[in-house]
Amino acid sequence: MKYKLFRSPGDLDKAVRKHELVAVETGKNIDDVADALIRAVRDDLAEMPEYAHCETAAYAPEPVQEHRRVRRYQYEMMGVVYPQYAEKNILIDYGVIEEAE
Repeated sequence: MKYKLFRSPGDLDKAVRKHELVAVETGKNIDDVADALIRAVRDDLAEMPEYAHCETAAYAPEPVQEHRRVRRYQYEMMGVVYPQYAEKNILIDYGVIEEAE
């Protein structure tokens, strides 16, 4: 299977055409590529100039929640940026498309 990872500029449900392709991973199933997708999210956030001196993290891929309107993605992920001097962390939505190779 092929897994395409996209970063959302805001809410995962909105402006789907503006979502940016970040990585493509291949494996037998989502569990096979989960670690690689987590690394891709962390690397993507760390490479963004606005988050240059911040720590980053990512949650493992999960099936898209039912309250979501977007049907493009089979899985969703959350990237987290930990700014050094901020009251809140920054959360970034990611979507994952699963395709047969």
